[in-house]
Parts: sequence; structure tokens; C-alpha cells
Amino acid sequence: MAYTRYKGDPYWKRAKVDGTGVDGTPYAKGDRVFFYPRSGATYAGESAQRASVEFDELASLEG
Repeated sequence: MAYTRYKGDPYWKRAKVDGTGVDGTPYAKGDRVFFYPRSGATYAGESAQRASVEFDELASLEG
């Protein structure tokens, strides 16, 4: 993971409240979710893992 980090990059965090990810996957308070701060999109469960891997792959192509 050798790429430049930027202010709006997505990151893993713990959910502060119960909710539903962009694909309809529910998550509970305290669950690990993958969050995109620029759009407010939250991914949970398997889709969070896929979103994280996809972002890492795209970011590694940058340099």
C-alpha cells in the first residue's frame, strides 16, 4: 500500500449509529464500515471489503 493519501480518501471506521449501506446491507452501531467522506457513502459487510480492495487497487495505479 504505497500510495499518496488525500483528505477525501475513504477509510474504515466504526459506525456510530445503526444504518444501511448504499447497497442495502444493514449494519449495527459499532460495526466496521468503509466510509467515503466526499459522497457520504457507507459500505458494510462484504461490500465494504470489496470497496476497500477496489480503492486500494485504483490508488496504487496513481503513481
